[in-house]
Amino acid sequence: MENLKHLIFYFKGYQHVADFQRLCGVEIATVEELTSNDNNGISNNVEKSTESNRPDHDAIKRNVNGVHKNGYKNGLHNSEGHEKKLAYKIKNKAFYFLMQFGAGLGGEIFYITFFPFLLWNIDSRLCRHILLIWYPLMYFGQFLKDMIKWPRPGPPAVRLEGNRFEMEYGMPSTHTIVGTCIPFSLLVLVSRHYEMSWGLGLFGALVWAGLVACSRVYLGMHTALDCIAGVGMTLVLLPPMLSVVEQVDFFQLTSPYAPIFLLLLPILACVYYPKPAVWSITRGDTSNIVSIGSLVCTVGWFHYQLGWMEETPHPPGLQPFPPITTDWLYYSAIRTVCGVIALAVSRVVSKKIWLKLVCNFAGVETKDTAKQREIGLEVPMRWFVIGGLAVNTAFTAPLVFHYFGINREYYYKEIGL
Repeated sequence: MENLKHLIFYFKGYQHVADFQRLCGVEIATVEELTSNDNNGISNNVEKSTESNRPDHDAIKRNVNGVHKNGYKNGLHNSEGHEKKLAYKIKNKAFYFLMQFGAGLGGEIFYITFFPFLLWNIDSRLCRHILLIWYPLMYFGQFLKDMIKWPRPGPPAVRLEGNRFEMEYGMPSTHTIVGTCIPFSLLVLVSRHYEMSWGLGLFGALVWAGLVACSRVYLGMHTALDCIAGVGMTLVLLPPMLSVVEQVDFFQLTSPYAPIFLLLLPILACVYYPKPAVWSITRGDTSNIVSIGSLVCTVGWFHYQLGWMEETPHPPGLQPFPPITTDWLYYSAIRTVCGVIALAVSRVVSKKIWLKLVCNFAGVETKDTAKQREIGLEVPMRWFVIGGLAVNTAFTAPLVFHYFGINREYYYKEIGL
């Protein structure tokens, strides 16, 4: 038991993060040491405790603009009131780019390409099933972050990612949640209906999940314990979710009461998401995730209610994979490239429009970001902008594809138990 406690303590600490970074070719050096009274514009300041001149590590950490970092960017106050600033040099560029790719498997660019590709070119039913697993797990993980409030790693480790992800807590790692739930969900769901090599599929899922987890430690954004918690939580919740996901999908498409679960509950979950004392990106990112999953599934419900969607249950027994033909590659490439470009452009345009409309309605200046965050405008903004992308992905794009004669033949026929 004592050994287990030491192991947990080690994986919760930051030394193993720095050790892993050095092992993978990151050269770390202390470049300066500043007293906590130094006000020369450094971004790693902290509010001091009102009771003592020593820093209060339970206090909210802020940068010079008043936005907390939930830890320190390449610097951490020690018990003597000093801050060490660290520098790093990447000596193994190939490994660095591999780890950046691994981190990207849990980022926004991945979502905006993976889910549309799956929906437009592979199987809309499979896409809905994965979304029904992905967004509740991610909501739960994000919620736990703001409840547990463990900071990101600090010295002797360095952070190799930008400021965006530094502005939230670290436990559990939601990158590892998505990096575990998507490949293993794909493995199980595909194997239910198609002939495939379980050994090869399991190997691919393990490599995918392992790459994401290692990337978070390598980039200094999570401890190993954060990643272990994310993987463990996913592996515990995934089996019961996979056991009912097909029944849930059929209900949400066919029941007239489905919008209560598809829209009302997700919206309320975002509106009443715990509001932190100081703004962080977690609440907004959670709204992004929930709006994507909720609205793609809602579009499916509309398709069924309009009579556009036909029930075509899976044939009995395992089927061979559909052949990858030249036509499939050609039309998939056209749909993906044109569709993703259109989504990216629509996001830029819609963000400006919705920002102005929402701010005018709330009586807030469009440039007053602090006030917008204070009254929680990010939640409706994310639902309108990112949720709008989800609607365009599942509803508008297939209509446009159909108009030009390039829509996938079975897009409106993938429903049934």
